[in-house]
Amino acid sequence: MTYQIIDGSIEALWLILRIFLAGICGFVIGYERKTRSKEAGVRTHTIVAMGSALMMVVSKYAFADIADFDGARVAAQIVSGIGFLGAGIIIYRRDVLHGVTTAAGVWATAGIGMALGAGMYIIGICSTLLLVGFQLLLHVPFRILKGRVYSILKAQIDIKDNDEIQKFKEIFEIKRFINYKEVASDGGFTANIEFSTLKSYCSEELHSIMSENSFIRSLEKFEEV
Repeated sequence: MTYQIIDGSIEALWLILRIFLAGICGFVIGYERKTRSKEAGVRTHTIVAMGSALMMVVSKYAFADIADFDGARVAAQIVSGIGFLGAGIIIYRRDVLHGVTTAAGVWATAGIGMALGAGMYIIGICSTLLLVGFQLLLHVPFRILKGRVYSILKAQIDIKDNDEIQKFKEIFEIKRFINYKEVASDGGFTANIEFSTLKSYCSEELHSIMSENSFIRSLEKFEEV
């Protein structure tokens, strides 16, 4: 079975090869994401790339027997449709947005699949190498590229008056708490606090702060983002 194009015909095997090549490129991109334990990994990127290539092949060749067909209509829906998948990857947790880079990567992977499905092999393969290369490069901790680092900590403190709360805020330069819960105790209250700070603390520093401030019962790092 052949598919008519401008300068001859393409066997179905070559079209399958395009989809297979798109799957390989998606696998490479997904593997880099998987090594960093991101929301979307190898399977997601591989399927997105192959699916985009398949839809591009359908868009380009399946309607060749129809006069005045618009081959761009199916392909155009890939660009907008993949956005729904990306939206499912992005989550907002503990005042921090997660998954934006991975969602953008899935969107770019769809573009690579489209390029390969259209037969633009050099564009698709080079785009894959560029995408993975930039992902690796931008994870190198260059100072110029380093953004703000948030440390999320949990603490338990004894409260007899507001002085303890104010002092605690000053120690960690806290503007607001993520979670704050008071429990009645002997002579006052015990507060269970979860908060974020721009400084990164090691275990020794946290232990030193507790030693210098007896009203702090416990202090531990919960997460760093």
